[in-house]
Amino acid sequence: MTFGATTKGSKPHARRAQIGRAKRARTRKELVTAAFHVFAQKGFDAPVVADFIAASGVSRGTFYNYFQTREEILAAVADELAREINALILPVLSDLTDPAERVAASVRCFIGMAAGDPVRGAILVRMIPIAGVPLNEEMRRHAVAMFREGVSSGRFKIESIQAAHDIGLGMVAMVVRTILGKKHVPANYTQVTLAMYLRSLGIQTREATRIASMTLKIPGDPVDTVLSATAKAKTGRMTRKMPAL
Repeated sequence: MTFGATTKGSKPHARRAQIGRAKRARTRKELVTAAFHVFAQKGFDAPVVADFIAASGVSRGTFYNYFQTREEILAAVADELAREINALILPVLSDLTDPAERVAASVRCFIGMAAGDPVRGAILVRMIPIAGVPLNEEMRRHAVAMFREGVSSGRFKIESIQAAHDIGLGMVAMVVRTILGKKHVPANYTQVTLAMYLRSLGIQTREATRIASMTLKIPGDPVDTVLSATAKAKTGRMTRKMPAL
C-alpha cells in the first residue's frame, strides 16, 4: 500500500474542495445581499426571480443552484439578518448573569436593530409569522437556553417555556411592526412592553421596570454584511417606500 502517494494526491483535492466551498459561500452571500436591495427597491410582492438574477449579475442556472423561489431567497435574507443580529447581541450579553436581564437585553437589541431601518425590520417582521419560530436555529437555541436558565434558577415562574417563547416572539414582531408603522407611540414604548412581558415571566413590577429600562448600548451595523447593505440602499438604489406592514 502506498499511503504516501494517497496523501499527496488527496491534498490538491482537499484544497480544490475548500476553494469550491468558499466560492459557493461567497456567491450565496452576494445573492442574498442583492436580494436585500431588490426588496428595498420593490417591496415584497413585486419582485420576481428575474429581478434577483439581474441585481446579482449571475446566470439563471447559477441562481437556481441556490434558490428555487422568491420565498426561498426571502427566507435566506431573513436568516442572514438574524445571524448577523445574533452575532452583535451576544457580546452585549457577555457581562450579564441575570436571566431576566439577558432576555431583556436580547429583546431590546433585536427590536432596536430591526426597527432602526424600515427594510430590515419589514423583512424580519414578515418572516417571523411565516417561520413561526425565531429566524434561525442559532437564535432559537439561545432563546430556549435563557428561558431554561431562568426557570432552573427560580428567576422565571412560568408553566411553559414554549409558551413564554411564543409570547415573546409575538411581542417582538408586533412592537417592531408598530414602530415601523410610525404610529403615535411613546419614546419608551419598547421598555413599557418589555416590562409587561417580564412581569408575565414572574418578575415583580418594580424590578421588571428597572430591568426593561436599564442602560443598554444597541449595537451598530458592521461593515460588509447584509445589515450594512441598508445604508448603501439608502444612499444608492433604494428609492421606493416599503409597503405598509
